[in-house]
Amino acid sequence: MNLNQLYYFRTLAEYQHYTKAAAKLYISQPSLSNAMKSLEKELGCVLFKKSGRNVQLTEYGRMFYNTTCSTLNILEDGKRELQQKIKSDAGIINVACIPTSIGTRLPKFIKHFQTDNTSSPYFILHDEFSIPILEGLTNGNYDVGICSRDATYKDLSFIPFFSEPITVVVRPDHPLANEERIDPNSLRPYDLMTYNEQTPIGQVIRNALNARCPNLNIAESLDSELTIAGQIIENNSVGIVANTILLDSFNLKKIPLDVPSDTRVVYIVYNHTRQLSPVVQHFIDYLKETKAEATGKKD
Repeated sequence: MNLNQLYYFRTLAEYQHYTKAAAKLYISQPSLSNAMKSLEKELGCVLFKKSGRNVQLTEYGRMFYNTTCSTLNILEDGKRELQQKIKSDAGIINVACIPTSIGTRLPKFIKHFQTDNTSSPYFILHDEFSIPILEGLTNGNYDVGICSRDATYKDLSFIPFFSEPITVVVRPDHPLANEERIDPNSLRPYDLMTYNEQTPIGQVIRNALNARCPNLNIAESLDSELTIAGQIIENNSVGIVANTILLDSFNLKKIPLDVPSDTRVVYIVYNHTRQLSPVVQHFIDYLKETKAEATGKKD
């Protein structure tokens, strides 16, 4: 029995189809079939039975599936912990950041940190949306995140870092384009466009709008400022977004929306259940200090 056989077995058990499992594993179907026959021969039992074009686990297969999953999960956890140790010893920090800041704020923070520290670590930057960042922090792929907050991630600590104003964006020829500031009640006649409700920023914007003017018509939900801005240009719609650098390439009028200034907050995030290396902790402390200096507040 070898490690590949265990991965093959788990994948086939989950897909219940030789062709689909082989495609997922990037191997040929005969190779997968031969590996399973060899595994069954070694174990002395039948692991799968045919069910039409699919396969299902036998009773023996279900028993072995539970053991295989536990074994591979332990192995993968150990591999992640080892990789984290290697990275920390090598002075590597994996930072995941939302697209609106990875090319603007984050490079400045890293440059200043490297200038102030003679034994500066090596940074690996990851451009992601908030939920993938939170997932990556949870499973140990990232050391530090710069993203939105989601309270369902109990293992993560969120430190407020900076806020982004919420604005209404329209084409210059739209009736709202002449407004200097917009009250949410003024948006009731319009079909609105904002972020997907499943994203943290989509949730906080909806909460802020409902607090001021319930039941506005949010006709379309999209993933980012880029997609929202593109739709506004084409359809002469009304968008509600954070005022970020991604809007600057579009010919749009941005009007401040009358919602609380802390509606959109971006956080420094890390996993408090994992032991942080000294260099990662140092970088987090630096970011916290930078935030405190910018706001004039100390934690």
